[in-house]
Amino acid sequence: MKKIVMASILSFILLVALGPIVTQAGAETMNFKLVSMVEKMERVKVTHIDGVVIGVMDRKGLSIFKNGDIATTSCRGTFDTKKGFQGYSSIAFDDGSTLVLSWKGPTRMVPGDKFREYLATFEYAKGTGRFKGIKGSGTFTAKAPQWNKDYKAMGFTYYEFSGNYTLPSQ
Repeated sequence: MKKIVMASILSFILLVALGPIVTQAGAETMNFKLVSMVEKMERVKVTHIDGVVIGVMDRKGLSIFKNGDIATTSCRGTFDTKKGFQGYSSIAFDDGSTLVLSWKGPTRMVPGDKFREYLATFEYAKGTGRFKGIKGSGTFTAKAPQWNKDYKAMGFTYYEFSGNYTLPSQ
């Protein structure tokens, strides 16, 4: 009887200790690229603080996935030139499945003459269809052109997303 109790306790300890490793081993990677354009943006300067602007934005674009899927994408968020940005991206696939990512950043900025680059983080907030119950997180990099005054089509940004996720067992 004592051996059975000890074996049960050891099994429980191993399950608790190794369970997260097994779960992570089942994680999959999702890589995709997004090109989006600002559809709407409202911004205001903060009174009595030089150089600080806050606002809201709405971006639309196409996400191109490594597996060949192409999905329409809507990104909505807030920004603060001193504290960063946060928001959500809603991604809709042809089969009716959807993904919602929550994001915030930047975690790193790389200034440049022709492009401004930054790195940020995201979490899978919700999924429907084949993504129902999705959990996980990742990072993305963005590259935004710094247009000169002769080129007026501002607002395009190129993104590369990479995240690990799990789905519930069927």
